[in-house]
Amino acid sequence: MTRPGDSIRKRMPEYLAFLIFLLVVSSWLSSRLYLYSAAEMYTERVMETDSFRRMSLTDESLAMLLEIVNEGGMTPGTVLGVLYPFYPNGYSSLSNGINLSGIGLLRKSFLGRNRDGYQAVSDAFAAIWDDVRCFPVSGEGFFYENTWMYERAYGGIRGHEGTDILPPENLSGIYPIVSMTDGVVEKIGWLEKGGYRIGIRSEHGGYFYYAHLDSYARDFQVGDEITVGELLGMMGDTGYGVEGTRGQFDVHLHLGIYIQTERVDELSVNPYWVLCYSQKLQSE
Repeated sequence: MTRPGDSIRKRMPEYLAFLIFLLVVSSWLSSRLYLYSAAEMYTERVMETDSFRRMSLTDESLAMLLEIVNEGGMTPGTVLGVLYPFYPNGYSSLSNGINLSGIGLLRKSFLGRNRDGYQAVSDAFAAIWDDVRCFPVSGEGFFYENTWMYERAYGGIRGHEGTDILPPENLSGIYPIVSMTDGVVEKIGWLEKGGYRIGIRSEHGGYFYYAHLDSYARDFQVGDEITVGELLGMMGDTGYGVEGTRGQFDVHLHLGIYIQTERVDELSVNPYWVLCYSQKLQSE
């Protein structure tokens, strides 16, 4: 005689197997939908957003970035580009669980789902980060802080599109300025706001702008090839007036980093964390 519930007990393994199958399928579908959603965040307009241009990191997330890069095989631009959908407002909390294999799998997934969008954003990160090899000032005791978009008044109210590096002493013509990257001289000479400046286009397309120089290391010409660490000139206080104007502000280097997008030829991004990265590279 069959007791009530015997058939249910006999089929319990089947029910459990089916339940596990449903959970696996549900988890698989959720992960696929999540990745599709993440891939769709890559668009040409990403680079023009305030959150992208701020390049927000923290000391902890920068250390994590360096740790991942030092494992080998990936550049900082690749890492930040792959992680962008998970940290669209800044990399303030990079997880200790991030590793090269996981980043590689995500990159492959994004290329398969949204190749053009992913590549555009990835190329922008590469232009900002991947050619940097050294800090732009030789010596010690320099000070800089994150003054991205702080108000400036000369020539009209505007945001500060760079980072100022101040020397130990307010002396012009003493401190050497060197190139952070290999590249090609794209612009040279006087600018009213930038004084004597030099602009170098790096291999991945970033434009590195060094302003307020006291003097140049040599007679640079547009098209000259530059090597990383090459002396560009001496730190000064030129600018804010006609050619030759000096002394309108303290001696410093203004560093700007610009990229090109589909709609903007020169789009400024915050150099602060790139400078922090370059300084840590030199200390290792």
